[in-house]
Parts: sequence; structure tokens; C-alpha cells
Amino acid sequence: MKKTTYIQFKIPKSVQIGQADGIVKRNLKKAITGILSSIIPKANPDFENKIDLVEKWIVELDNETGIPEREIGMDKNGRIIIKMPFKNNYGYWTDNNLLLTDFKNHFETSEISQDSFENYWSLFEKTEDFETTLTDFKIQTTGSDGGHHYLMAKVNYNGQKRDLIAYFTNKSDEHKIKELDKVKICGKIVDNGIEQSLSLLETKLLNE
Repeated sequence: MKKTTYIQFKIPKSVQIGQADGIVKRNLKKAITGILSSIIPKANPDFENKIDLVEKWIVELDNETGIPEREIGMDKNGRIIIKMPFKNNYGYWTDNNLLLTDFKNHFETSEISQDSFENYWSLFEKTEDFETTLTDFKIQTTGSDGGHHYLMAKVNYNGQKRDLIAYFTNKSDEHKIKELDKVKICGKIVDNGIEQSLSLLETKLLNE
């Protein structure tokens, strides 16, 4: 008998939850409405500004306890932008009281294989340091919780012109870029294949 189950699900844009009658429902409602945002930055310092961008979650859960053990977050284009626990980041779902049955009851879940999960998990680690200077870029925002800002631009990478999305670690850098015509940034670049945009994680602004 397998020891773990792997599920994937999307967070609905609008979720209706009835009156909470227990800690599970209370925590689910908090997670969805963002009340937990006050503690997320402390628990997940590297991914604070990326959680709002996650469209699909993939979660590994222990069959015996039902407790989440690992989680992966993808944006709307299928790029892996979060994996936890990782370094000093404890996790989003792994830091809540939700169990396997709760996920199945409250979300439209489907199972994936362990091999698929491990493949996604390892993709995130295939990163390298990357630094670039941009003069032609667009600033996008999530539009939620005051909005997190990120950059979109085209860069030369391994001899090819590729789309790049840069996710900043610090909120202060997000504000600074709005006043700049030229930015110098560095971070960890993730290449999920030629069909996908490059993701620059842990992005820092180097402008003096």
C-alpha cells in the first residue's frame, strides 16, 4: 500500500463557505480569504510575494495521518514558482490544519502519480544565478491584497531570446521599480522548457 497521496487543485476566484463549525473550516476560510497573510511572511520569507500568483497547487499528503508534507505552486501559465518546505520556508498548506479529506471535500481535486510530483519538485531545483539589466520591461500586478508587482521582459538566455518574469523578494523593491526606466536585477533563474517563460525567483534590485 502506498504511503502517500498526491493531489492537484485550483483555488476558485470566489469561494462561498458556510458558517464555520470547527477549526478545519475556520482555517480553510482564513487561508482562502487571506487572513493568514499576517503570519505567512514569517513562515515563508522567500515566497511571500508569490503565493498570490499561484493558480494551481500540487500537494503530497501522508495516507495514515492525512497531513500535507510537501507542496508545489504553479502560476497561470504552468510555471513552478513555489515549493515548500524549502530552505527557511515552512509551507502554506503544510502550516495549516487541513487534512486529505478536507482538501477533497472543499476543492475539486484530482490525483497525480508520485513520479509526476517528483519531476515537478526536482524542476524547481534546476536553477542558476542570473543577473541582467533591463530598459524595456513591463510592470504587472496581482491586484490582490494591495497588489504584488513583478516584471515581464525579453532577455537573451543561452543564445536565445526568451520571455522572463521576475518575482521580487522584497516589497520595497516592487515599489522602487515603478520609478525607474532602467533596472539591474539578479536572482535564481528557472527554465521549465523553451515553451515556457523563464522565471527569475528571489529577485533583488541592484540599482544604487
